[in-house]
Amino acid sequence: MISPDLELADLDARQWNNWWRLLTPPRVIDRPRWALAILDAGRVIKLVIAGDGARGAIDPDKTPLPSLNAKGLAAWAKALNVGAVIALDRGVISALSAEIEGALRMEQDLVAQGLVALKALKKHAGNGVWTEPPLLELLPAPSYDPLQRTFDLLIPNGTSLLAYVIDDDRSKIHSSIIAVKDGGDIVRAATHRAIADLVPEAGFARDWGKGHKRVIEAVEERFARPSLALFLERKTLLGIITGPSDQLARDLNAKRVVIDPAPAWLLGLLGGAAVAAMAGRAASAISRMLPQATRERAHALAGRARDVMMESGAHPFAMLGFDPLELWAQLKHHYRS
Repeated sequence: MISPDLELADLDARQWNNWWRLLTPPRVIDRPRWALAILDAGRVIKLVIAGDGARGAIDPDKTPLPSLNAKGLAAWAKALNVGAVIALDRGVISALSAEIEGALRMEQDLVAQGLVALKALKKHAGNGVWTEPPLLELLPAPSYDPLQRTFDLLIPNGTSLLAYVIDDDRSKIHSSIIAVKDGGDIVRAATHRAIADLVPEAGFARDWGKGHKRVIEAVEERFARPSLALFLERKTLLGIITGPSDQLARDLNAKRVVIDPAPAWLLGLLGGAAVAAMAGRAASAISRMLPQATRERAHALAGRARDVMMESGAHPFAMLGFDPLELWAQLKHHYRS
């Protein structure tokens, strides 16, 4: 998925930093510190605070761990003034290291190596490894092969992908990324700086709704024909990240978002999300008049219909074994301030 020989060029440091701030949960940015705790039979024997203004190793008895459940870890993170906590039982550290090292291979790319580590951590989640936020319980760890095959199915080789976020006052580009896929891998990546001589930034930002065509042409000239391109303003993106499941479809319809070109599979997903959300809002009022048992049966049927679609292979993410959109619905509250 990501070539070991990935070519990085024409990177704009400001835009790169803006991507980090856009995609990182607000509390991590507000409190860019994290805590690592080593436990022995449930007792914290070492506590290290790392990150911005970090204190290093501190006395764990001064801020005792309430409990290892989600509520206790969340309270502890707040007391320590950190955005995240990782707690490891010392008995599991050597086992984790052996499992990860034993599964790593030189030929694996970064995504494959990351999945190896994630699988090992998930195996011990709640039993030797605890985190706040509790991401290990939520994040799936698919095998690399179905992930690669899904990527190949959705994004053709020899094409480019691009995403542009424009400042809300349209004075400049907030963030941008241009990536080229070939041979199943992302082999080249850059920011708008690579085509700024063809499409000046300020002029494009002022009228990006029309000017995006020039960006697409320039990317095709310098990189490869785009197969997926996304353009929107910063405020719109934040609304999509934290909003209802059909927010992207609604913004697209209102022309606050431009996806051009847009693959058929993406249009299908957006259409399905919009229809489901509209039906859900309409049904919510009706459902309040129905008996609880009827509502529960309807909910079960809806879930089964979604599962059948995944199992039949009709869903673009069927090979993954999970729906990324459903996963995001469980994670998005971490992005609400």
